[in-house]
Amino acid sequence: MTENRLTPSRRNLFLGAAAAAPLVALGGASASALGGYRNAAGLTMVDGSGEGGWIHPELRSVDFRFDTGGMVKTFPPSVRVTVPASYDSSPDRRYPVLLLLHGGGGYFLNWSEWGAIDALAEHEVVTVMPDGGAGSFYSNANFPLPGREAAWETFIMEQVLPFVHENFRTDPERMAIAGLSMGGWGALSLGQRYWGHFRSLSNYSGPADCNPDGELVGSLAVSVVIWGGPIADFEKYPGTSNFPGATWGGDLYNDLARRYNPMENIERYRGKRIFLRAGNAGLLDSLGLAGNQPLVDEVTRMAADVGADAQESAVRTTQEGFSAALDDAGIEHSFEVVDGTHNAELWMRCLREDLPGIMDELTA
Repeated sequence: MTENRLTPSRRNLFLGAAAAAPLVALGGASASALGGYRNAAGLTMVDGSGEGGWIHPELRSVDFRFDTGGMVKTFPPSVRVTVPASYDSSPDRRYPVLLLLHGGGGYFLNWSEWGAIDALAEHEVVTVMPDGGAGSFYSNANFPLPGREAAWETFIMEQVLPFVHENFRTDPERMAIAGLSMGGWGALSLGQRYWGHFRSLSNYSGPADCNPDGELVGSLAVSVVIWGGPIADFEKYPGTSNFPGATWGGDLYNDLARRYNPMENIERYRGKRIFLRAGNAGLLDSLGLAGNQPLVDEVTRMAADVGADAQESAVRTTQEGFSAALDDAGIEHSFEVVDGTHNAELWMRCLREDLPGIMDELTA
């Protein structure tokens, strides 16, 4: 499940990190409140971040790049932490945490580029936006090539979150996880695997089943994408990718995959706030020339739209099946099919709709 957009090179990411759109001065936290960070949980800040990270007070954000101590060897991953506007003026206050995951082919600044920092401005939450690999589906690569270890799940859950709790005023008892596409899968998968960590789990345009022999139309496609996912790193970080099957092994579906698959772990969602959204775009919705654009531009547009619609159609079928399974088990959740397709416009609408409910759950 990849993003329907091109992402910039990681080269010199932080030289212009404050240029990530939308670049509006949001006020609140000052440089005096953001700084003095310590290495923790096996993470060592690198590339000049030092004790201060790359601080962007106008965005209420700090960016870090890490040496993971061998947990992720494919490239040094980065994380953005965004604090609420009251962070500077409330030095004794501890805040809930939202772990916000990017999609396939994405990276840690995607949500900021699309406007998430603006959407978060009115909410009192520390938001953590980590790199998660281009095609990891937020699992460890259990069968990596030598020297290309990529334990993304462990990096996020056992390194990033403890680092944030050590260096920011957070409340580990009040956490939520949300994501788009691959990150939506990650929210459901990590949410059930680390049951005691998160009160709220949110999936925007992400799959919810990867059993290729299941009854859901899209689950076979999901299993194939996850199997081939490790090679996605090659496009973004040449020379660092693993081979297909590095995540769970050569089989499309096995006991290891079942431990991650939301559909195989329905009971582990009981007692959680579950938010599911998928777009109503169908594969055929984009098949038609429109307007007076030159033919080459129109064909390009159609190809992109058809790809987005195909992905959205696949993930929607798995969310529909997952929602039905939750209903059968008597597990409360919110599921809707909304206008849109597999792109940032839909995901930002989902985030804005979701945030008040997340905050109600975290502050209850």
